[in-house]
Amino acid sequence: MNVPQVIVNDVARRDVVLFAGAGLSIDTLGVGGREIRDSIAAEIESGYPGYDHSSRSLEDVCDEYVAIYDAHRLVNKLAELIPTNRAPSPAHVAAVECFQYILTTNWDNLFEKAFDQIGKGKQVLASDAEAPNFSFDQTNLVKLHGTVDRPLTLIATTDQYENYPETHKQLLDQVATLLAQRAVLYVGYGLRDEHIRRVLATIRRTRGVWARKSYAVGKFDPVRTRLLESRNFEVIQASAQDFLPALAARAATASGE
Repeated sequence: MNVPQVIVNDVARRDVVLFAGAGLSIDTLGVGGREIRDSIAAEIESGYPGYDHSSRSLEDVCDEYVAIYDAHRLVNKLAELIPTNRAPSPAHVAAVECFQYILTTNWDNLFEKAFDQIGKGKQVLASDAEAPNFSFDQTNLVKLHGTVDRPLTLIATTDQYENYPETHKQLLDQVATLLAQRAVLYVGYGLRDEHIRRVLATIRRTRGVWARKSYAVGKFDPVRTRLLESRNFEVIQASAQDFLPALAARAATASGE
């Protein structure tokens, strides 16, 4: 397992932000975007028998569900489809052991369960109204696209994504400040979210050679690796489930815990 010593040292100093995507949770949940899309589409199909969602994205299907029903029914449907009784994976537990700042676009509650499992306090920020509660002196879990236990915070439709910079301006500003000041480790994350790409592009443009290092952990093919490297990411070819426990163990040793 290649765990760069520079990441170990920075994690031991609480100087790294963890950015976690769906790839970290899908095996534990047993449900991903495709399964959620199919379940929502099945309800649409019950009223529209000719409906074919095979070429539609989850976002497309959510948009159409809202057009047929309403947004309130959609977010409650999404919350029903996300398991909340799963135990956190060793990778989730390792993450909360060694990171003070965790950002995620995941809706699930696995990080919260991991914090509870080890008895570590945290504050969860899942809406723009909660952005002022962010504190560099506390452990923060920032759920950029909302959280399953508060369905009205969930971000799923085109309208919500397009208006996100306005509806979540304070939260994005906090994220931009955090990412500009610390190294960032991305795990299980495809780096395709438009809002985060804009934040990263702004950091690269404004900070230039002074921008902090970013790392991407995952099983990337050679083409995706070249693209990430062109955007100043160091690519670590490993699964999140293997990498995070190894990192936590080494960081604990480095910090003398």
